[in-house]
Amino acid sequence: MLRAFAVKAVAAMVAFAAMWVLPPTVELVAIGVIIAGTIAFLAYSVVHPSSQFFAPVIDRLAGKDPVIALTFDDGPDPIYTPRVLDVLNKHRARATFFVLGARAERYPELIRRMQAEGHTVGTHTQHHTLWFHFASPAYVYREIEDAVAVVEAILPERPKLFRPPQGLRTPFFGSAWRHIKGQRCVTWTIRGLDSRPTTADAIFSRVVKRLAPGAIVTLHDGTGLLGGADREPTLAALSKILSECETRGLRCVGLSEVAG
Repeated sequence: MLRAFAVKAVAAMVAFAAMWVLPPTVELVAIGVIIAGTIAFLAYSVVHPSSQFFAPVIDRLAGKDPVIALTFDDGPDPIYTPRVLDVLNKHRARATFFVLGARAERYPELIRRMQAEGHTVGTHTQHHTLWFHFASPAYVYREIEDAVAVVEAILPERPKLFRPPQGLRTPFFGSAWRHIKGQRCVTWTIRGLDSRPTTADAIFSRVVKRLAPGAIVTLHDGTGLLGGADREPTLAALSKILSECETRGLRCVGLSEVAG
């Protein structure tokens, strides 16, 4: 939050200085540009998956090895998560599941299956609400830690990877994140945009056009905020994506294998 305030303060000082040194006809244009630039920078800091402004993030894998990381958000889901696991197992692929604490409590057997089959389990808040982006740092902190505690009670070890809802890192998130210990924040390189109503072909097209070594790909095995409940297009696209990876010689790994 302090960093966002600092950006606004600098912009205000620059705008104030412009009022003194620029002709009146140019003054308003300059101030407008400064304000627009500040808004654009803050938007980039919150939304862009590569932005490190409010929190350090992992948005792609380091190195040049022929590996990618498939990730799945918003589960576990009793209908779709087992089928996603079956497809991954068929292709001998590993993935990372960013699970909701409230759903992990309901379906702990799916969390155990993820780990037993070699996948990485991370967290994605306890409840995945819109309020997460606007609430106090104390609320944000609790949402993160509660989900971690749920998964830690199911598995032998504490999960170490976290993905914020929609990948957004707000000033409130940044303030809370500084007090979170032992977690790394993960965004993505490629989005399948499969949480909204779409088709398997559209998901596949979005992913493969940027598919390259080091990519972190975001898909969904559960229903998120304002998202559609149908994961059939994701399942169909997943099979095609995995076949394409095999054709290109890309190995799919869990983030716990490469996050270090």
